Amino acid sequence: MLFWFLTTSAFASEAWNSKEGLLRLERSQFKNDFYQLVNFYQPQINPLYCSVASSVMILNAIKYGEIPSQKSGEISKPDGGKIEFKLFTQEGFLNDETDKIKPHTIIKYQDPNQFGIYDAGLSIADLAKILTKVYNLKVVLTHIETVDEKQEKKFRQTIKKILIDRDKFLITNFDGKILGHQTRGHISPLVAYDDSSDSVLILDVALHKNQWFWISVNELLKAMNSKDNDSYRGYLVVE
Repeated sequence: MLFWFLTTSAFASEAWNSKEGLLRLERSQFKNDFYQLVNFYQPQINPLYCSVASSVMILNAIKYGEIPSQKSGEISKPDGGKIEFKLFTQEGFLNDETDKIKPHTIIKYQDPNQFGIYDAGLSIADLAKILTKVYNLKVVLTHIETVDEKQEKKFRQTIKKILIDRDKFLITNFDGKILGHQTRGHISPLVAYDDSSDSVLILDVALHKNQWFWISVNELLKAMNSKDNDSYRGYLVVE
């Protein structure tokens, strides 16, 4: 068992556009979500919006062509008319309905919660509620409470299944410091898997700190097996 941990932990974070990173993407047989989401990629517009940016990308990919004009992106004309904008935006993602789950003033670090504690951003559980109750998506939340061979096998099977399904997407929640990155608690989509290196591609939305990167399945699980307040981090399957 010790040998298993040593071998699976040997893979370091790899830039997506390095020679090795591009090779992994080229040979990957599980990369449908990369092609679906890269067209809608956008970095988070502030340090607290990793969950918002990740969600907007997926919402646009799922509902493209059916999205009504969003007020947050519209331009008013001098004659009183407007120029429509039929894409979800980070500026408009939080609204009166999401406030019922977690007020935007708490998310944006402007107010403390009911216990007087500043709790900025969104937990993976809060994000699951918003996507389900406000945006009518089907969401399955998995907390990574242990990391062992059984859990790794299960996660790898889930990854492969989702990444060849055009209607489903993966959002991961992990501690970036565990991966040697500048982010701490962080959320970004997982968009490809490479069998040969047993690594996944994270379409990191924190472009002000990190580029997109490859990381081994085992290392990502370790980074998800970290706590956000009292709950373990994990991942969402969204459709």
